[in-house]
Parts: sequence; C-alpha cells; structure tokens
Amino acid sequence: MSLLLWALGIAGFLVNADNRSIAPLLPAIADDLMIRESTAGLLISAYSIPYGLFQLVYGPIADRIGKLRTISIALVLFSIGTIACSFINNFNALLVLRIMNGTFAAGIIPIALAHIGDNVPFEQRTTAIAFFMSFCMSGQALGIVIGSMLAQFFSWKTLFLIVGTTGACVAIIFLRRQSAAPKLPPPIQVPLLDRYRKIFVGPRAWIIYGAVCLEGILLFGGFTYLSVYANRILGLDYFTVGLLTACFSIAAFSGTWFVPRVIRKAGQHRMPLFGSSVLTVAFALIWLITDWRALCAGFFLLGFGYILLHTSLQTYATELLPESRGICVSLFAFFLFLGTGIGPVFFGLLYDIGGAGGMLESASFCLLIYTVFCQIAFRGFAKTDHRYS
Repeated sequence: MSLLLWALGIAGFLVNADNRSIAPLLPAIADDLMIRESTAGLLISAYSIPYGLFQLVYGPIADRIGKLRTISIALVLFSIGTIACSFINNFNALLVLRIMNGTFAAGIIPIALAHIGDNVPFEQRTTAIAFFMSFCMSGQALGIVIGSMLAQFFSWKTLFLIVGTTGACVAIIFLRRQSAAPKLPPPIQVPLLDRYRKIFVGPRAWIIYGAVCLEGILLFGGFTYLSVYANRILGLDYFTVGLLTACFSIAAFSGTWFVPRVIRKAGQHRMPLFGSSVLTVAFALIWLITDWRALCAGFFLLGFGYILLHTSLQTYATELLPESRGICVSLFAFFLFLGTGIGPVFFGLLYDIGGAGGMLESASFCLLIYTVFCQIAFRGFAKTDHRYS
C-alpha cells in the first residue's frame, strides 16, 4: 500500500475517532459541564448535521479543484478546531466548535473514497477500500476505548488534543504531496444541476439515499444513548462502557474482510435485508435483557449488522454516476449524517419520555419496519449484482 493510502487511512481513523468517541463520553461530559444527558447528546447532532450538509459543498469542489487539495484544506481546519475543543469549559462554546468540526471533517472520508475510486483500478479497488475502511473502523474502536479510558482516569478533553495534534501532522503529508504533484489542466465540467439531475433521474438513487438516511436515524440515534443506558441503568463506569461500545467497531472491522464473500454467495441486493435484520435483533436483545452481557452481545451484533448494511449501500452509491463520483459519495454521506443528526434528537426525546426501556423498544420496532422496507426496496437491484461479484 502506498504512503498516500496510509495517510488517507489515518485521516479517516482520526475523523471517526473524533466522531464516534463522543457517545461513550456523554455521561462524563454531562457531569463535568453540569447538563442533562439528552442535552449532551446534542453534541452529536451538532457534528453530524453540518457534516452531512457540507457534503453538498465538498463534492462539487473536490471534482473541480482536486480531491487531495480538498482533503488537505479540510484536515488542517479540522485539526485546529479539534485542538480548540480540548480547552473549552462551556457547553455552548463546545457546541459551536463541534459544528465547525463537523463542517471541516465533511471533506475528508467521503472525498478520500472518491479519490480511491478515481485512482485505483476496479479489480484492485475492493482491496484498497477495505484497507481504508479498516482504518475508519479502527478509529471508531480505538477512539471509543482510548476516549473512555481518558475520561475515567484523566479528562474527556484529552482525546481532542491527541486527535487534533495527530491530524495536523498528517496534514503535512498531504500538503507536501500537493506541492510535488504536477499541475494538470482542469477537467471539463458538466453543469452542476445537470449532474444532480442525472443522479436522481430514476428511483435507484432515491432508494439508496433514503435507506442510508434511515440507517443514520434508527441505528445511530438509538446507539447514541446506549452508553447512557449502560452507565445510568447498568451502573457501569466510563471505561467499562467504552470497552463495551468498542465491541461495535471491532465487529464492524472484522466484517470488512469477509463481507465480500457473503456478497458473492447471497447477492448484493440481499445485504441490506441481512444487515437490518441483525440490527433489529441487536436492539431487541438489549431491550429484553437488562444485563451487561446482553449489551456486549448487542454491540457485536450492531457492528456486524452495520457493516453488512452500510457497505452494500455505499457500493451502490459509488456506481450511480462514475463520472461524478465525488458528488455521489458526498451525497451518500450527506444523507447518512442528516440521519445521524436527526436520530439523537428524536431518540433523546424518547429517552426523556419513556426512559431507556421506551427508547430501546421504539428502536427495535422501528428497525423491524426498516427491515421490511429493505426487503421490498432492494429486491429489484438483483439484476446488477454481477457488477460487484
């Protein structure tokens, strides 16, 4: 693997570490800043909504000025904002910084995937994307574990300082690569509205983007408050909560290596159904059995179900319009993080009204309905399975 692919992987690692580690830190942040857990949950929405919205900006920019240049600028600004979070003692100021971080982080992972799609031959692309995604999944797992450990023994702010400093170092690699790269003439540009029109001309894009938005609402909305459930209901300390939460990313990381085999045997179009079914079982297990072992098993199932569902949706999105892959992948991230922005607010209200039990029950039944949707919506995608075999 090239140095550039390693650098892209580390950048993805840092973005996910910064993003996903917030969920197990919510009890510590709530205690330190003297706010309610549902209020602390707004930090996830504050990051996720601008992350999604700015995909509509970064995709066209990356297709015009270059994907590496876009990643370089975004990573520098992301690193500065993340370091600043480590010096904040006020919730409102932290909320503003998380909005800024979400804005800058939006230009890293999706644009990196588009860069890989543009520069890696199709027959090698699955391996390159799996390598990149393994870093992203590792960022989720290690970010959660390290963040919860720091919250338990030091401070939740320390994670931001580490992530921001490392990001600044990685940004130097991209900036040097930019200065050494040959200057190429700008590509011929198709009008932006025409590109969007071509993407959404049929039902395929609406199904894919609708499915990933619902994934964000239902999976990550409920997932946000599992750490609060573990701490407040099961009585687990922050570090233990972090270790259990990391089971999600460990399962997702492991799944990246054998999901292609499952696809070849079962068909790409069945993966959303399989993934959503596993997610439903996971939340139902946590809801019905109030025990840390059930929570641990639930996290594993959530990670496995997520990778089954998400990679299939992502694969479909990369082939919607190959000549504008930056926009296609950015739209995918837009709808995902729109969902992950709405989800914590929606499930936070359910948590306040019905407690942990009501929230888990609602998540289980909503995911059951989502599973039926996946069975119906993706049935017609079977004829394109040969593209991914």
